[in-house]
Order: sequence, then structure tokens, then C-alpha cells
Amino acid sequence: MKTRLTYLWTALFCLILAGCSSDEPAFTLSQDNFTDVPPEGQILSFQIETAGEWTATSLNKDWCTVSPGKGTGNATITIDVEGNISQDRTGIVTIYCNGVQTDVSITQKALPEGEELTYRIPVIFHVLYKDQNDPYQYISASRIKQVLDKVNQYYDGKTIAAGGDAGQDINLEFYLPETAPQGNALEAPGVEYVAWDEMPINCESFMQDKNDRIINLLWDLNKYINIMLYNFTAVEGGTILGISHLPLSTRGQNYLEGLHDVEYTHMENSNLGYPHCVSINSLYFDQDTPEGYYNSADANVTLAHELGHYLGLHHAFNEGESDPNADSDYCTDTKPYNRNLYQSTTMMDAYNAYNKSGDMNDLLPGFQRVNSLNAEDIFTSYNLMDYEISYSDRFTLNQRERMRHVLEYSPLIPGPKKTASTRSVAPQGVLDIPIIYKVCYKH
Repeated sequence: MKTRLTYLWTALFCLILAGCSSDEPAFTLSQDNFTDVPPEGQILSFQIETAGEWTATSLNKDWCTVSPGKGTGNATITIDVEGNISQDRTGIVTIYCNGVQTDVSITQKALPEGEELTYRIPVIFHVLYKDQNDPYQYISASRIKQVLDKVNQYYDGKTIAAGGDAGQDINLEFYLPETAPQGNALEAPGVEYVAWDEMPINCESFMQDKNDRIINLLWDLNKYINIMLYNFTAVEGGTILGISHLPLSTRGQNYLEGLHDVEYTHMENSNLGYPHCVSINSLYFDQDTPEGYYNSADANVTLAHELGHYLGLHHAFNEGESDPNADSDYCTDTKPYNRNLYQSTTMMDAYNAYNKSGDMNDLLPGFQRVNSLNAEDIFTSYNLMDYEISYSDRFTLNQRERMRHVLEYSPLIPGPKKTASTRSVAPQGVLDIPIIYKVCYKH
């Protein structure tokens, strides 16, 4: 009898434990609903409490990303909600743990009509190096941050050091992301060091290369601007400081003149057979312009200039071979000039005088241009998209309009779009797209 009673008590105790364990939740969330996320975007966070393994997945990855994507035990989960300029929307992040699923909902209103969004775009620098002890290959993260900070000042219109019209605030900020696409923290924000067995590298060959090894360096083009830093091989006729691909533009009512047109509103990395990016010559990345001097290899200006190309700008000087006096940058407020004539006379005379004396006053004539559409108009060059002797510290209103158009409509450019392009289905496979880039020399 005693044995039977002991058995009954044991069985009852097990049932009680089972009942308790079944009532114990697999996990708890500190919050599962986020309403009224501002149109400018926001980084949200909540806590998960559990002893088990869990995954977090966004069902709207084009504008709502979650990090980390998985873990074990208690953790803080963040949701990065992109700015919204198209229409009100709802997103879902799914949490799965121990066979149980819970949805976290996000609602966000669109930017009110008539207002302009401040774009914040993450930039990832891929530093290619063969010799880690070479400071001209293994560029420090602190120097990269320093240069990008100065670039942001150019895009804010806050670098006006000379006369002329005020610069334009593009309402755009470049920043260095702290995590990789997989959610893991980067050793240095916005920097990825990549060992490379070839150095220096032919930059034009690199920008056209169909090798998967190069193409696979690119992080998601819809989320990041990829900048490659490496030593460029020497070329005849000058030194190349930077090179950038131009953006694409969707044909139809939102097509932007001067860019290659595609029929797609949304594309992905897999659609490109070349490494769409910016490349910067790391041999000159330490270059600044000391007070009272002129430096055509200033790395801050070079990067600001190349990012201008990446966002749809052409050179401010005439680039047409058939008509050297034509206006070829699609911006009526940037005065064109005959660059070949300028280089052969004004620029050479100014440089020769400056190199002999070291006096900036002897270089001043080199800042002057003759408007090729009006020979009586002598103007001073301040534009960032002109890389001859120039103050290179500002953009114009028309250049601002072009960059904003690219940000708002072009495929493979990070940030929210005015169309529903980011939620469209990308075409399958590699597309036959011409490789169009701008090469920029040190004179």
C-alpha cells in the first residue's frame, strides 16, 4: 500500500511540474507594437527574455531591417526603419523561439506633401591591401572618418571659404555603419579590410571586371554606397585620383537626362556583371590642403567629387569632343568652359608661375575661366565637380536637384524612393547594362 501511495504522489508531482512548464512562455518581449514611427525613419529597440535560441526576421527588408537576426538567451533587438516618402505603411518582424512565433508590428506614416526628407546613407569603405604595414595601403579608420566628416560639410554647404554664391545644402548625410549586413559588429565603423594579392591595381580594369571575387566585395547596393580604397597603377598623361560609376535612371516620366536608362524601378546586386562603386586612390588619401596653399590631390575634395558622380553629376567643364564649347553637365547654373584651351594656356601659365614663386597670388589667374557660351563672362571656379585649379567647395542648385532626383528615383541607390520601386520585384539574372564611369585626374 505504501509503495502504491508513493507512486501516486510521484505521478501527481510530475503532472504538476508538467502543468507549470506548459504555462511557462517560450519567450517574452518588452514590446511587440510600434506605432507612429516618424517619416524620417527611426531605430527601434525591444528586449527578448528567454533561455532558448531565437530568430528575428523582417518581412519588409527593403525598408525595415532587424539586428541581430538570431541569438540565444536574453538580448536587445533593434529595428532600423528607413525614411518614408511614398505612402503610409506597415511592417512585420517575426520572432521565433522554441516552436512559438510572435509578430512585432511597425506602422509608419509617409512624409507630408511639400516636405523634404533628410537622407542618411551608410557608406562602407573596402580597404584593399597587400602589405598591412604600408600606411598608403592599410588606411586607418580614423583617417577615413576624418575625410567623410569633411565630405559631409561639403554636402551641407558649410565649407564656403572663398567668395561667390553660397553653396547648397543637399540635405544628405553619409555615415559609417557600425554593423555588417549579417548583424555582426564591425571592428571599425564603416571599414572592411580585405587582403588582396595584387597591388597596385588598374582602376579602370577593376571598375569593368566581371570577376565574382571583385563583384562579391559589394555590400547590398540598395542599402550602402561601396567605396574601394586601393593603390592605383600609374597611367600616362597624369595621375588618377578617383573613379566612379554613374547611376542608372528608370526610363519614362522619371528619367533623368544624362544617365543610362533602364526599364526597371528596382534592381539588385545580382543584376550587375560589374562592381558598381566608387574607387579612390589610397596613395593620396592622406592629402589635405594646408592654409594658404593649393593642393589638387586633396582627398576630401576627391571623395566629395566622386560621390557627386555616383549621385548623377557630370563634370562642370565641357566633356563633349564634337563641340568643345557645349554645356554637357545638364546644369544650366554651372558655366561651361573649353577645358582643352584652358589647360594649354591659363592653367599652365598659372602653375609655372606658382611653382617658381610659391606665392598663391601667382596661382590666382588659374581659378579664372572664360564662359564658352559668353566670351565676355570671366568667372571664378568654386564647383566641386571641376577638378582643374578651383576652390572646389560647393554645389549649385541644379546640381542639388539632380542628386535629389537620383536619391528619390534611381534603382541601386540607397534610401527611400518616391515610387514604390523598393517593393518591386527585381529582374532575374545579370542584365546587359553598359559600364559608364567618370575618371578624375590630378593635374
